[in-house]
Amino acid sequence: MDVHSASICICTYNRAERLGETLAALQTMTPPDGCHVEILVVDNNSSDQTRAVVEDAAQRGPFRIVYAFEPRQGKSFALNSAMQIARGDIIALTDDDVIPSPDWLARIVRHFRERQVTFVFGKVLPRWAVVPPAEILTPRASDVWGPLALVDYGDAPTTYVSESDAQRLPIGANLAFARSAVVAIGGWRTDLGKVDNTLISGEDHEIFMRLRRHGLYGGFYDPELTVRHYVPASRLTRKYFRRWFYWHGKTQALMLDDLFPGLDMSQVPRIAGVPRFLYRHGAHQLWKYLVTLIRGSALDVLVEELRVLSFAGLYGACWRRAFRGARGSNISTVHGANLARSPRAQPMEPPEWNTGSVSWHPVEEGAEKC
Repeated sequence: MDVHSASICICTYNRAERLGETLAALQTMTPPDGCHVEILVVDNNSSDQTRAVVEDAAQRGPFRIVYAFEPRQGKSFALNSAMQIARGDIIALTDDDVIPSPDWLARIVRHFRERQVTFVFGKVLPRWAVVPPAEILTPRASDVWGPLALVDYGDAPTTYVSESDAQRLPIGANLAFARSAVVAIGGWRTDLGKVDNTLISGEDHEIFMRLRRHGLYGGFYDPELTVRHYVPASRLTRKYFRRWFYWHGKTQALMLDDLFPGLDMSQVPRIAGVPRFLYRHGAHQLWKYLVTLIRGSALDVLVEELRVLSFAGLYGACWRRAFRGARGSNISTVHGANLARSPRAQPMEPPEWNTGSVSWHPVEEGAEKC
């Protein structure tokens, strides 16, 4: 792939202090050869000093910084706004509390130039705010690392191909896309991605399902492509883990078609809005949890409890939607209804490059995306 430009995109909400650390690290990166670089920060309705932090960072390094404001609360709204403004051949995503390695962008650009891929990603390693509980660092606990937003898929470089559906997927803290691929599939679903400051997620997973359906799925995992992600003490509590997994179940309720790609979910019998076979799966998980209470370790009990909570979130979301439908709501199937609100795929002409160090872009409510 020819790569002449790259846009680093960060979506942020009320993390000005951490964002400043991230921008400072990005401004000290090794520039990729023959590649224009911009850093794009989308402020998703922050009330802190985010804009001032961005303006300050723009004066302290070689890379041009673009500031945009997206008032609609939700990470996918912010990501789609970034795609509206970004001008790079590749879109490199990271978070507002991450420290990338000095060669982070240079490695991303090199992989796209050397391979025919639509995405590249690597490890997301922790920066612990406090010493984590010992049980969190065990292989058994890695099954429930979702709330920590960490990725470590081993030390072997791996090619991702559409024929394999068992490979573990990236997350947005260390992930880059070919911009043309994301535009072609219409951007991110706006009912996913911390909507209205909830723990609804799934935007990272779902976009790969659409890349696969459009014949654009192909990637590369580089274990040397690393970032360090800040993990606050608040995420290291069992209370947070329980809350996260309950909302994970709510997320799955929005993504049933993607969870079971071999099934035509419109033909699956449902009881109170829940696919009938999922009651059987949930009952099996509840039984595993009860057995573990008697025979398992404290960590085993927690793992099985979290999985039960995920089913509870899924059931609750489906029941609520079914109840609303029974009262005459105009809600159609979740997948179709939300994709209808997602940005449309259409050609985008990026603006010309200029030499300014910082730019400001308001993102209008009705602006076309992707």
